[in-house]
Amino acid sequence: MPKQFAVLSLFLVAALMLAACAAPPAAEAPPAEAPVEEAPAGMSGKVVVAAGAMIRIGGSFALSGPVPDPGLDIRHGAELAIDDLNAAGGLEGFMFELVAEDGACDGTQGTNVGNKFAADRTIVAVTGGTCSGETFGLMPILQEARIPFVSPSATNPDITSAGCDVCNRVALSDALQGATDAGFVFGDLGFTKVAVVHDNSDYGKGLAEIFRNDITGLGAELTSFEGVQVGDTDFRAMLAKVGAAGPQAVFFAGYSTEAGLIAQQMTETPGLEDTAFMSVDGAYTQQYLQAAGGAAEGTYISFVAGADSEEMNAEFDAKYLEKYGVSPDELGPFHSQSYDSVKLIAAALAAVAAVDDNGNLVIDREELIAAIRSVDAFAGLTGTIKCDSIGECGAGGVQIYQVTDGAFVLVSGFGME
Repeated sequence: MPKQFAVLSLFLVAALMLAACAAPPAAEAPPAEAPVEEAPAGMSGKVVVAAGAMIRIGGSFALSGPVPDPGLDIRHGAELAIDDLNAAGGLEGFMFELVAEDGACDGTQGTNVGNKFAADRTIVAVTGGTCSGETFGLMPILQEARIPFVSPSATNPDITSAGCDVCNRVALSDALQGATDAGFVFGDLGFTKVAVVHDNSDYGKGLAEIFRNDITGLGAELTSFEGVQVGDTDFRAMLAKVGAAGPQAVFFAGYSTEAGLIAQQMTETPGLEDTAFMSVDGAYTQQYLQAAGGAAEGTYISFVAGADSEEMNAEFDAKYLEKYGVSPDELGPFHSQSYDSVKLIAAALAAVAAVDDNGNLVIDREELIAAIRSVDAFAGLTGTIKCDSIGECGAGGVQIYQVTDGAFVLVSGFGME
């Protein structure tokens, strides 16, 4: 309440406070740099982009939290897609703009980002989130607002379903990764006693459960199933318990730093000094190699990969290096999927957007939602991009790497000669 009303009677102050509580919050005005026409009568459910304004795509990126380097890498991939779209003339003469927010690899922050996008009538679609928990936070908000999203890297199987028509991804599902990893550990490596550890995130725990079910289904003995927390640094007590059961391998589902520290601390744990260690795409980063140090040597990491075009990726890598001063693999693995997620959104927009008699670009939200899953297959950085009826749009398979001389070397799976 403004200070000048402090001299009013207690009754009048109380009345003003009740009135203020009952009043709805004022709607936020759209950003000045991206004007949008007021939707005329009969145009609800449509985004009307004024002549000279930008087509605005939201992005939820894990720029803080447990995986900031991969999150930044994913943002870079989306920015390069926007650059290429604009260099090609945009859409009907309208240029694209990326509206980046920090989803922080966190469900609560994902909800906050979703609310920002839902309140902004200029946002036509979203690329993201980065992590599964973050994306679960986005999902109900964007579903209600009828804003479609395409995640480049959220791999929990429940991200896509028949019940969410705005939910799409170009990353491959953990259902595939868990089964492939179990087959590799049991069949290729021949290990029959396996411990499973996860980081209690939606991503890590979900993938650990898939792996556990698949490897025990193959006939392996599960010696331990343990949960830790993202941000923990001392895993020695947990590892002592795991080591007492004598596993031949430890499988960790989670993110880079925790994976690296577990691999390093295993070398200090009785019973685990020579035990094999395997982790997943969340640890397929330079961050893992740095956290594990010398203990990374010989460990295994899986990654959900596309059937990428060597020529297209070489051109992309050159642009990335020129713009950001680092090669994409120095930050994270999902830049190509991020690029493809934006290009998929743009392809769907091209199918439904139309310029009206006033020179505005009109985009029907329901038509856009349907169009994402109806785009004719196109060649992306990760392979042929085409969505199925529940929004699974990824290409390729699962690759398994072993750390050799401090680098990830492909040893099994998709892409082997």
